[in-house]
Amino acid sequence: MSTVAIARDAGASDALRARRLLPVAALGACAAGLVAAKLAASQHPLAVLGLAGLLVPAVIWKWRQAGVFLLLGAATTVEQFTYSAGTHAGVFTTHIPLYGGVTKGGGVSLLDLLIGLVFVFWLMRGVLDRSWEAPRSPVSRGLIALLALVVLAVGIGVSRGGKSQVILYEVRPWFYLSVAYLLAGSLLRTRTALRGVMWVLVIGTGFKALQGVQMYIAVRHQPVPPEVILSHEESFFFGLFLILTLSLWLFGVRGRLRTVATWLAPAVLLSDMANARRTAWAIIGTTLIVLVCVAYSSLPEKRPALRRMLLIVAGISAVYFPLFWSKAGLLAQPARSLHSMISPDARDLSSNLYRVQENANLAFNIRQTSSLGKGFGPLINYALPITDISKIDPFITFLPHNSVLDLWMRLGIQGMVVLLLLLAAVVVRGCALARSGDRELAVLGVLSACAVAAYLVQGYNDMGFFWFRIALCFGTLLGAMEAAHRLLAREAAAAPVAAVAQ
Repeated sequence: MSTVAIARDAGASDALRARRLLPVAALGACAAGLVAAKLAASQHPLAVLGLAGLLVPAVIWKWRQAGVFLLLGAATTVEQFTYSAGTHAGVFTTHIPLYGGVTKGGGVSLLDLLIGLVFVFWLMRGVLDRSWEAPRSPVSRGLIALLALVVLAVGIGVSRGGKSQVILYEVRPWFYLSVAYLLAGSLLRTRTALRGVMWVLVIGTGFKALQGVQMYIAVRHQPVPPEVILSHEESFFFGLFLILTLSLWLFGVRGRLRTVATWLAPAVLLSDMANARRTAWAIIGTTLIVLVCVAYSSLPEKRPALRRMLLIVAGISAVYFPLFWSKAGLLAQPARSLHSMISPDARDLSSNLYRVQENANLAFNIRQTSSLGKGFGPLINYALPITDISKIDPFITFLPHNSVLDLWMRLGIQGMVVLLLLLAAVVVRGCALARSGDRELAVLGVLSACAVAAYLVQGYNDMGFFWFRIALCFGTLLGAMEAAHRLLAREAAAAPVAAVAQ
């Protein structure tokens, strides 16, 4: 075929594509106008201003991976709730109304609109390309099974008088996780896109760490310095950031990403210590164990270095923990976290006692419910003795600290089995990617396996399954892992063809 003929066919294809997009563009413009009018009528200028960013739909359509980057960027930078650090207001990103209702008293948030936009564009691209490239693996099947149980639990909760607003709040993280997984697994189709996921995680978490450093400097000289300076979820993000940085070095992935992550790592570590969340050090400890195990299995040539590193860490720990065991302050935070579990002080005893009482009540509720679970919506029956903190934290009546037992109570034992099988499938797929021989994609595999450990630790200790931000990030990482597997399979299939062509 001649060059002219090829150009003519390409032009005809572009014209046909443009004609197909005209109705889509018109429909999108109408929908945007209706939503803008509704927002203006409800006196939400910030939301109207957000909608005015007409470039967002264009960017998401132009670059298919942009929607995934936006969702992950929002998860790493914008808090779910406002908070204060002592007498000091929280960081400015807490005031971005991303997770609240767009309309007064409404249930749809700006995040929901963004997810809906990316999802609709994914559907339209699939129609035009005649392929959605949705993930198909043990992970996707496990997630479908878990979602089916979530839908069943919604029905059970409604039948037992659960309030729709409570149900919507409880199930949102599971749908966010699933949609983020689907979109990332479908829209990330190149190495550049997968590298972009790591860049967004590094830049977003690094930005949050710099906010934490600024907050620490602002409050450290207060008469009574606040115990925390950032939200709960940062423990999850900071832990994964450090794992990503270490993985880039362990797997020998050179480049600007590793350089930027390394320069930001001290700020991340400082903010994590200043935030004084006990869960943070449990996450760092468990994810480091996973990282060492996966690296030891995947990198035989690095085993001597890993053994030396473990000896160095053991030696430093033997000096550090006795030295800081009974001390306070920034440097003592890791030791304090371990101290609070082994030999808690009065404050830690009070906190630990509440968690023990809460877990006992959750176990009581589990025994009292049917095999299908209590469902989403019904409040927790705190029948056993426990300190009432519902006036301080009204969410505690239906969202306890221990998300693992809460999910067991809501979905029944089959829900826990499906969740654990799903997470086990993620670990297996992540480890397989780590052993693939492709160092850059191996980092994504390690990160996915470590994210499972962080997810479980945060879930067991600090409402980890409930946080919208964690659900979005975890789902995106799982989807990126699936996309990496698909990319490797495509490259392996193309290799013999390329060899024959040569």
